[in-house]
Amino acid sequence: MSTTDERTTTDLDREALEQQWTSWHAARHHDLTAEHGWLSITGFWWLPEAPAALDGLPGAWSTEGGAAVVTATAADGLTAIVDGRPVTGSERAEVPEAGSLPWLRAGEVIIELVLRGGSYAVRARDPQAVTRTGFTGIPAFPVDLAWVRPGRFLPYPEPRRVEVTTARDDLRQHTSLVGEIEVDLPGVEAPQRLQVAGGADGGLTLQFSDETNGVSTARWRALSVAAPDADGRIVVDFNRAVNMPFAFTAYGTCPAPVPGNRLPIAVTAGEQNPPRPDLAS
Repeated sequence: MSTTDERTTTDLDREALEQQWTSWHAARHHDLTAEHGWLSITGFWWLPEAPAALDGLPGAWSTEGGAAVVTATAADGLTAIVDGRPVTGSERAEVPEAGSLPWLRAGEVIIELVLRGGSYAVRARDPQAVTRTGFTGIPAFPVDLAWVRPGRFLPYPEPRRVEVTTARDDLRQHTSLVGEIEVDLPGVEAPQRLQVAGGADGGLTLQFSDETNGVSTARWRALSVAAPDADGRIVVDFNRAVNMPFAFTAYGTCPAPVPGNRLPIAVTAGEQNPPRPDLAS
């Protein structure tokens, strides 16, 4: 019997793909389960104009002059995260649209300030959240080389600002689209064109929906694409399609894909719908 390695190039490519995916998936699990990560969110409150109490939070909350305001006493036990100073009296903070700020601490709970759709809100991040303590991992489809697709990037002359729906019925947001990607998909005759936003390190961010949504995956998923080469060529690895925060918590404000980013097939690659311990009966 020959001892020669008779594996094909495809076998080796598949093995490398699975190894890389396993490392990536482990890093994603680590990030999600961070002490005050996405799994720790336990509440979301829009801030009123006039000072008012918010159920479950100490202090009185409001907005004034383009800033968020909290008024507290020493008994409320709030401290400023920036310097650990107890909050007594009024404290103001601002963030840009779509931004967030770890603003205050109440015991081990971090109160995060966000600005969405021109309105301020706060979220509570509690390490003891059931979504974190009951987390059992992110299910995913088997890694499949067939879902690693070559494509090309077609940039717009200028970014296009469009309004989209979000994971919340009471919120719409704007997103900036930098161009389109063209990619061939298994079993689809014509190349698909999908609009993309900018990503890290010159890369691209794709949000898409497909025929698996509501069956084995969340309502939509997102995918990071590495920066195009000089000729605009890209590689779209659907094995790395991820759930956005709204799939793990009721308090996500995630923007939805633009309507044209609906794929006409079931993308059986990437993350599947995660178990929700907060919804367990």
